[in-house]
Amino acid sequence: MATTSASRLTMTLARWLVKIGWFLGLLYIGLRIISPEKFISLYTSERFAQWVHGYSSQENFDDLWVLTWVVSSLAFAVVGYLLSMWIIRKVRR
Repeated sequence: MATTSASRLTMTLARWLVKIGWFLGLLYIGLRIISPEKFISLYTSERFAQWVHGYSSQENFDDLWVLTWVVSSLAFAVVGYLLSMWIIRKVRR
């Protein structure tokens, strides 16, 4: 039985939504697992605040931690997504 273009579009849309959901799930896991205060010292954070803003205060003290947290979680999600898609392609062949 030939598939119609509507059913093909539905399958494509479903796969696309599942892939987006999988990436967001990996991003959420990365945000929950990665904790930058374990590998960034207070001294490093203070030096970063002085470098970016010229002074260190309570408002700008956590900039390095948040930046590191978001970037490392995004890298975790991208690597996890690419690795899982590569594994799925290898298994399907």
